[in-house]
This record gives sequence, C-alpha cells and structure tokens, in this order.
Amino acid sequence: MQSLASHRTALATPARPRALGCASLPFRPIGAQPVRRPARQGAVTVQARSGGYSAPGGGRGYSSTPSIVDRVLAALPYILPYFDAVQYGRYLFHMYPAAKACITPFLPAMSLYHSLPFGSFIVFFGLYLGVVNNPSLSRFVRFNAVQAILLDIILVLPRLLETVLTPPTSGWGAQVYIQSQSFIWIFITMWVVFGIVSSMLGQWARIPFIHEAAEAQLR
Repeated sequence: MQSLASHRTALATPARPRALGCASLPFRPIGAQPVRRPARQGAVTVQARSGGYSAPGGGRGYSSTPSIVDRVLAALPYILPYFDAVQYGRYLFHMYPAAKACITPFLPAMSLYHSLPFGSFIVFFGLYLGVVNNPSLSRFVRFNAVQAILLDIILVLPRLLETVLTPPTSGWGAQVYIQSQSFIWIFITMWVVFGIVSSMLGQWARIPFIHEAAEAQLR
C-alpha cells in the first residue's frame, strides 16, 4: 500500500524541464551582425601573378630569369629586319670591304631567304601569328618578336620612296642618296645587334620609340 501511494504521488507531481545548457551559448541581440573570427596567424594567401624579368605590364610565361630557350627564341626574330636591311648597305660594303665581313657568314641564308617567293611576307606573318599571338610563349619572346617586326616595318618607307622616286645617279643628289642608304643599314643593324645581345643576356631590349608600341601590342 505504501508503494502504491508513492507511485500516485510521483504521477501527480509535474516533471521539471531539464536545463538545456543555455548559459554556455553566447548572447547576441536580434539583428546584430555575426562576429567574424580573425584569420589564423601564418595563413598564406596565394595570389596569382604574372611578373618577372622586371618587365612592364603583365603576361604569361614570366619567371625570375629567362631560360636559355627563351633567350634564343627572343633573339631569332631580329634576323628578319637584318636580312631585309642588307640591301641598303651595298654602297657601304663597296667603299669599306671590312663592313662586308659582317654579313659574309649570313650570305647563304640571305640568298635562300631572298630567293623564296614572298619570303619576307611569309616570315613576317609567321612571326606575328605564330609568335606574337601565341600565348603559350613567354612575354619575353613575344615582346622581342614585336620589336623585330616593327624594325622591319620601318624599312617599308624607304622602299616606297624608291618605287615612287627615281634615285639620282650623279651630283649632290646621288651623294645624299648613298649616304641615306648607308644610314638605314647602320641604323637597323645597330638595333638588331642591341636586341640580339640583350636577349641572349636575358635582358629586355627596349628600343627607343619602338618598345612602347611593342608593349601596347601585348596588352
């Protein structure tokens, strides 16, 4: 009887709700912004960058130093303006045979180049489409290819003048013509040598009045 009375008393007494441990939860007013935890110390943020070579602009294919392959590929395009400018040195080669020694090693390649029909146009568009517009090549190579193309474009103006105007054959006009022809060869050869040497050394050959156009072409 005593046990039955105790059971009745337990059923009649309402059960107290269990504590849910709310004291351990942080209090935040309604509408307040959540507090973000600060980043861990030593966390490294990886930022993609296309830098290197101390070159202007961005681009693909950068590293701390140009590879040997990139140096050779960057120097080769300067052969195009050098081969196209050799005809302007014919008077200089005649007056100074020592100057002709600069082109003697390249004579077989020059003969083959000029014997090809539209050889200059083929190489020109080959460089522009295959090198300048090729994103798989480094910016170092493409930059020098653009400069070589721009040097070759400079030679278009004297060619047009020769087709429109008849070169003088005597008097002071002939002297001016000969001097201007020799100057064109010296001017182009000087920057070609500068571009090749700088490329082989892994340095950016910034030719005055040309490098800005080359950089704009690659943007």
